[in-house]
Amino acid sequence: MRLAEGHGPANPTRMVLIVILGALALRTALAMAVGLGTDEIYTVAISRQLSLSYFDHPPLHQWLAHASAALLGEGRQTRLPFITLFAGTSWLMFLLARRLYGEAAGFWTVVILNLAGFFTLSAGSWIVPDGVLLFTLSLAGWALAREFFPLNGEAPSPWTNWLVAGLALGLAGLSKYQAALAALGALLFVIGTARGRRALLHPAPWAAAALAVLIVTPVLWWNAQNGWASFLFQAGRSQGGGFAPWLVPVSAIAQAGWILPWVFAPLAAGIWAAWRARRDDRFWFLAGLGVPAIALFTLTPAFGNLGLPHWAMPGWLFLMPLGGAYLADLARRDERPARWARWSAIGSVAVLALVGVQAATGILGRIGPAVSRNDPTLETFGWDRIVSELARAGLAEPPDRFIVADSWQNAGRLDVALGGSRIVMPGTLDPRHYAFIVDQRALAGRDAVVIVRVRREAQMREALKDHFASLGPSAPIRLGRAGLAEIELVGFVATGFSRPLPWAYGARP
Repeated sequence: MRLAEGHGPANPTRMVLIVILGALALRTALAMAVGLGTDEIYTVAISRQLSLSYFDHPPLHQWLAHASAALLGEGRQTRLPFITLFAGTSWLMFLLARRLYGEAAGFWTVVILNLAGFFTLSAGSWIVPDGVLLFTLSLAGWALAREFFPLNGEAPSPWTNWLVAGLALGLAGLSKYQAALAALGALLFVIGTARGRRALLHPAPWAAAALAVLIVTPVLWWNAQNGWASFLFQAGRSQGGGFAPWLVPVSAIAQAGWILPWVFAPLAAGIWAAWRARRDDRFWFLAGLGVPAIALFTLTPAFGNLGLPHWAMPGWLFLMPLGGAYLADLARRDERPARWARWSAIGSVAVLALVGVQAATGILGRIGPAVSRNDPTLETFGWDRIVSELARAGLAEPPDRFIVADSWQNAGRLDVALGGSRIVMPGTLDPRHYAFIVDQRALAGRDAVVIVRVRREAQMREALKDHFASLGPSAPIRLGRAGLAEIELVGFVATGFSRPLPWAYGARP
């Protein structure tokens, strides 16, 4: 890296492109080495059937997964559009930070973004809604920044900027429900600042709001037709078991950990520095877009449900330009940011490489069975061998039997492994979107093959005994990496499906 003023890059834009392309190559290599995770496999399975929306999330990432699988096939390659989309997110965040704080700040923002664990690994690589959400939110933020913070000599174009923002926020609403928090933050900035209130005198913001609502109508229509199932499910995930204020710092620490501590440190320093100089509208713009999500998902655990740390990540995205501005200012004086970037890159790449090797080979499992069973990377092991295992266990014929799994997660694994050749459904109260794509009435009288984890066999037999005429004997099924028996299943035939399972939602009578 050639240095100019102080210890920053001589050509920030060129270096941004190098960082984006380098990170793109790294994420692609890792994505091709590591199998699909639980949520990804489930998404691939349910997205085979296009729908206006889906139980777990709005439909945009499922639509993209459907198109990707149709063009590239189901598997690791299905991730490629999601990986490419994050490169676009990185570029948009560079444009946003450059407009607000200068080119060097844009460069450091992209460095933070691509070193942060959740952003570069999950949102930047996996078949999950977060990657699509971050791209659309960054597009909305950039469009609004063009309107509110014109450069010297630049004449804002309200119709263009507001309609792009409305389009992007609408698409964000088609991606994940957290988009509403960014829209709320934008509204707070508009009504809370003089430049924002002046914008309301123009018809463009109102047209943008109408456009955003129009775009999310598929989600509203699907929910209205299905008892508002998705809204109720997501709202219920924040409910807990009582007042637990000690979970608030736990939630904050978990979020910092998902970003990675060595990346979170300069980000936090930049936020603190910007807070001390908070009269600047640029700070309030970014805080408005980012803080609602962070506040909600950090404070709601006080009511007893820790939730998941990645729920707040769209908020942290909009605070990254503050970290970028801090590092850009520091880099004018000394070389600490350059050293931090170098060692952080080495550390992040090393962590990702270790995760990739373990996920692909399960090498640590050779230490002992307990290590294998508690290995989180085992989630990425595909169950492709289930076809040959069913044949070995004498459960493959006849091929018209449907499959009953012991969870929605394992239903997704089996569904993808079988390539959609059989109807698959969970045999539990929580079927997720399978409740809306499997018509249990059409299965009356048919036989099934039940595939369950060994530890759940007794529980599943008890749950199914009143829904089938008989349940047959069990046959062992073992799966694993490098010849290890890391996943122990059993399969058995259930004859004569007599009445639908009592799914908690969406079940057809």
